[in-house]
Amino acid sequence: MTKKKNSKTGAIWYLLPYFSLYGLFFFLPAILIFPISLTDWNIVGSPKFVGIENYINVFSDRMFLRSLQNTVTYTLVVTLILTTISLGLAILLNQKLRGVIISRTIVIMPYVISSAVTGILWKWMFDRNFGILNTYIQQIGFQPISWLSNPNIALWSIILVNVWWSVGFNTITFLAALQGIPEDLPQAAKVDGANPFQIFWHVTLPQLRPIILYLVVLCAANSFQMFDEAFVITQGGPLGSTATLVFQIYKEAFMNFRIGYSSAWSVITMLMILIITAIQLRINKDGL
Repeated sequence: MTKKKNSKTGAIWYLLPYFSLYGLFFFLPAILIFPISLTDWNIVGSPKFVGIENYINVFSDRMFLRSLQNTVTYTLVVTLILTTISLGLAILLNQKLRGVIISRTIVIMPYVISSAVTGILWKWMFDRNFGILNTYIQQIGFQPISWLSNPNIALWSIILVNVWWSVGFNTITFLAALQGIPEDLPQAAKVDGANPFQIFWHVTLPQLRPIILYLVVLCAANSFQMFDEAFVITQGGPLGSTATLVFQIYKEAFMNFRIGYSSAWSVITMLMILIITAIQLRINKDGL
């Protein structure tokens, strides 16, 4: 009994640094953010209580509507593209083909790079005058593209970056799920005369529904909080075309020093993420 008790005590001491930092930088801010959102505070001095004024100002802020539109567009497109491409790659990499192990390694490699480094790398590649993408585009006879300075293209450029960076994680997750499907299920369907598409639609896809739910919810939640790419690559420009909700929260808090206002923005964003996640879970629960 004493040995078991000492083992539990040792585990608590090992976990204490992690939970202390997690509580300091996550739980404590999460608890304090709502009361701060009811104040007018610029870091220095004492907060001044203003009630729901910050929330009223957020919903009447033109940049809130613009960043919300950008965030929703980004989230929908990234979630759809990532889920589709990742599933297709996973099916391909699940085949018994030559070089499949190397191919799996290549697919997952971008994900081991930090998002900040990824942003810097692609910012150089997107450069209109010296970027590698425009270099090849000019070599085949086309005019260079303003990847980051054109308001109609900039957000799609960031979407491309995120898909390139994230597709490996989703693919490996789908691949693990595919390899967990009992082999006798597709074989039995094949014996019954089902073609490859019917086997995928009626056998493979139903087995993957829990993983699809997990990845869709995870991808949507992460995309709704997109910050690194917008900060590193475009700083929210041009003309606010890549400004997202989280980027604007950062801008209001640490560039404009409107802590109370940015806290209200954060509370609204958090509630939207919770609502979207709850809707997704309900829809998928009804469909399973």
